[in-house]
Amino acid sequence: MADPASESAGDDPPQLECRRCGRALQPGRGDLHVVSILALADPYPPVFTEDDLALDVGSEIRNLIAHLSGLDAREAQDQVYRRQVFPLCGACYHDWIDDPTGSGF
Repeated sequence: MADPASESAGDDPPQLECRRCGRALQPGRGDLHVVSILALADPYPPVFTEDDLALDVGSEIRNLIAHLSGLDAREAQDQVYRRQVFPLCGACYHDWIDDPTGSGF
């Protein structure tokens, strides 16, 4: 999806579809919402126990590197930061904003 803020006056608006229902959306007509979701891994400092402090730090770092070596850069990044931006039609937006997880609560 093109960044709505980067469109210049006079440019043809991007062709958009609602990410949930697939309905064609007309930018500039007031019939869509651009949703931005930012997910971050736990941003708080880690809590260490006495048992954690007794571990061999070098061994723990090697284990972490071994774990990360099996991931590509995108997979590693997605474990700590992910941003999604997508368009929704008005009806889907109202359903989504009232129950973003789809849990029915």
